[in-house]
Amino acid sequence: MSISAKELAARLGVSPSAVSIALNGKSGISSETRYTILKAADELGLKRQTRKTVPTRFLSLVIYKKHGLVYGETAFFTSVIEGVSLEASESGYSVQVSYFYGDHDSDEQLAALNSSGCAGVILLATEMLEQDLDPFLKLNCPLVILDSYFIKSHIDSVAINNRQGAYIATKYLLDCGHRHLGHIASSVNINNFSERREGFVKAVSEVPDCDWSEVRTISTQDGAYADMSRYLDGNPKLPTAFFADNDIIAVSCIRALKEHGYSIPGDVSIVGFDDLPMSYVTSPKLTTVRV
Repeated sequence: MSISAKELAARLGVSPSAVSIALNGKSGISSETRYTILKAADELGLKRQTRKTVPTRFLSLVIYKKHGLVYGETAFFTSVIEGVSLEASESGYSVQVSYFYGDHDSDEQLAALNSSGCAGVILLATEMLEQDLDPFLKLNCPLVILDSYFIKSHIDSVAINNRQGAYIATKYLLDCGHRHLGHIASSVNINNFSERREGFVKAVSEVPDCDWSEVRTISTQDGAYADMSRYLDGNPKLPTAFFADNDIIAVSCIRALKEHGYSIPGDVSIVGFDDLPMSYVTSPKLTTVRV
């Protein structure tokens, strides 16, 4: 059931004019407010009116949501959106944020993008796999992939050096003297996590007397905490140090470890990835890889 723009404004506590500005891609509101309005509009089924005229100097920042288990309201993704908006503005472009849902009709969503009049699409592809890219190959405007890349495609991409980051983090643990390592791996399959695993494995394979094991968890806070708690309930022989696929997983697992009586880092050390603000409020502070 859809709602009206006026009802959306009341629900979000913003003015109707702010909703209108966001839906029509005009300037006058912050990127954070625009993002909040557009996200709520998509989730609540607000139908956007097709305009006869569209801006000729705007970019579409398209967030691909396959399952929502990785993309979330974290400081990382907020910073990405703000960074894109700032750089676009300095080049004379505005930015419209929209979503492309992996479980919805791709042809219909693609047609909406192609008819929007945008000068180009920046695709936040964190949750995408290679085959998910196919619809975007039919775009009638330039495309840049963000936070992933696909080796078979020839599309400009901006991505994290996940292998190197994971390698450096694991090498740090090895340099500290750890020889029994664990990888807290996300059970969600995305490129970033696969590449981080490769970096971890490369580092441990270079040390002959090192052994390692793997614990798999979901990549949400509650999911990682629950999965680690179940693992610890079995009283396993723990590694002396863990590398976690990201900070969300690391912090959630620290919580589970502490509740099971383990000291951090007295009994076990943990290194995360992403340098999210939450890494600064754990006790002790989380060692992590800054993206």
